[in-house]
Amino acid sequence: MLAALLQTDAESAAVLDRINAHRKAAGLELVVLDPALAKGCAAHAAYLVKNVDHPSTQGLGLHLEDAKLPAYSKEGERAGKASVIYLGKGGTDAVEGWMASLLHRIPLMHSRLRKIGYGSASGGPAKVTVVLDATNGLGPGRDAPVVIYPADGQKDVPRRFEPEIPDPIPESVDKKAGFPVTATFSEGALVKDVKASLKDADGKDVAIWMSSPEKPAASDYQRNTVGLIAQEPLKPATTYTVAIAARVTGKPWLRTWSFTTAEK
Repeated sequence: MLAALLQTDAESAAVLDRINAHRKAAGLELVVLDPALAKGCAAHAAYLVKNVDHPSTQGLGLHLEDAKLPAYSKEGERAGKASVIYLGKGGTDAVEGWMASLLHRIPLMHSRLRKIGYGSASGGPAKVTVVLDATNGLGPGRDAPVVIYPADGQKDVPRRFEPEIPDPIPESVDKKAGFPVTATFSEGALVKDVKASLKDADGKDVAIWMSSPEKPAASDYQRNTVGLIAQEPLKPATTYTVAIAARVTGKPWLRTWSFTTAEK
């Protein structure tokens, strides 16, 4: 059965608004929707639904296309390699899922991101497949020295981690963990000797999993990001304090900041 394209102007606009809300909180430039990128995303979503049972689309194969399979297109293939993908949720729910993960958040918060594409298709076991190109719309110039999320003083921060592939916390059996904290450095920076902590409102250390450019959770996806994930979901309406220290291109770097979680 052919996939039915789902995305509407209203849905795409809502996705854009949510991404820009997160980017604004981090002090980043806002992005716009690009029709050409969106066309590629819609094509790749349709390809995935059409070939849902094929071995090549399993796991990270979601990002690839095979020219011998139905619904293949060059623009869909290009979009797949450059996109974050969500199965089972569309629109703003997918955005919140990506932002609650570690590895899928990184491209959405790239400091040079200027344009995105968004497309979705219905059908198959997942019911809906969405594709968001967050790579082909990078602009020129230098990266920001560091992008921190959640940002200092941010409120109503979600409490829970969203499981993803690749899995950044293979040590966890049930994946019931805290909303990730990330610090993404410019691509040319050398980030070494990272130490980090997360403390609750009482100043007590929270058990975390930490990954870094030296010890990445997934080397091909983490890029230059330090990631902290609490080993339990964060508490509601609680202010947490993050401290990250490192040597960045040979110089000491230290940042301490706080954020407050949502009530639910």
